[in-house]
Amino acid sequence: MALSIRGVIEGFYGPPWTHADRLDLLGFCGAHELDTWVHAPKDDPYHRERWRDPYPDAELTLLAELAAAATRHGVDFVWSVGPGLSMRYSDDAELATLVAKCEQVRSAGIHAVHLLWDDVEHDLHGPGDEERYGGEVKPSAAAQADVSNRFRAAFRQEAPLVVCPMGYAGIERTPYRDTFARLLDPEILVYWTGPEVVSQAITRADLDSAADSFAHELLLWDNYPVNDFDNERLFLGPLRGRDAGLARGALAGILGNGMVQPVPSKLALATIADFARDPDGYDPLASYERALAEHGPEVVEALRTLAPSPADVTRPEDVAQLVEALAPGVDAATGLALLEPFA
Repeated sequence: MALSIRGVIEGFYGPPWTHADRLDLLGFCGAHELDTWVHAPKDDPYHRERWRDPYPDAELTLLAELAAAATRHGVDFVWSVGPGLSMRYSDDAELATLVAKCEQVRSAGIHAVHLLWDDVEHDLHGPGDEERYGGEVKPSAAAQADVSNRFRAAFRQEAPLVVCPMGYAGIERTPYRDTFARLLDPEILVYWTGPEVVSQAITRADLDSAADSFAHELLLWDNYPVNDFDNERLFLGPLRGRDAGLARGALAGILGNGMVQPVPSKLALATIADFARDPDGYDPLASYERALAEHGPEVVEALRTLAPSPADVTRPEDVAQLVEALAPGVDAATGLALLEPFA
């Protein structure tokens, strides 16, 4: 049983992918039956720090080109916004500014927006916030749930609204989650990264506990193969450690968060696509062999631009050994040496 939402999220810190990179990867998504692209680069100033400001015309034109390309490839293009660094949650004028920004994006042909509260502090941003939410156990959770609900009502979209909470990793109940879950509209989906921010394994039991703690259906923001915590460490192997039973739980889908390096991300993202289409039939080694056959040569060429000479390493004898050698993450020179015989 395929997951309903299968896709890629550009959700890392560091240099965003270029326009050409995104166009290339949208084609990749279409070829691998990934149906969703979420535009969430943390270092796009109009996504977080300058969320109130409209996009300049030139930037909006590029977004329109991406949305059109996504449509050609059968991919839903989602724009996301993270206003939590500075938003005065209780201020209706702030909500109106947020909706106006999203309407500008909609004018570029983008019809779905996700709302992200990740990686911000618990601070409230004005006396009105304190008056409105200060009586809750976790005022920040109350504020973010309230804005999410008001935004959903003010900015109508066909797809369900997805929001990312502050406590997006873990499986346990917390005061933040208790407040957020109680107040958040039941129709809203909630992002979750698994038991950890970067999860080595995610079981059905993990999902069940997390869904219970949030009391909402979840969307897995899978932080694989993302490497923004160490840009020179590349994750070039297949997705592993994901329970097929996730597809039968309260999970709407999976989005793979790519690396800062777009082309090398394709090997892992291709295997995420295979898992998302058929979790029960997913075989990491077989999937990875297909990814190598299709994308190995271009990944090797991309690695050569990062490391002109391969490292002096023991070459794996087969794909199984290759996968184990790549699992911890490798630098570009090591990745080049390991992958060359298989590409």
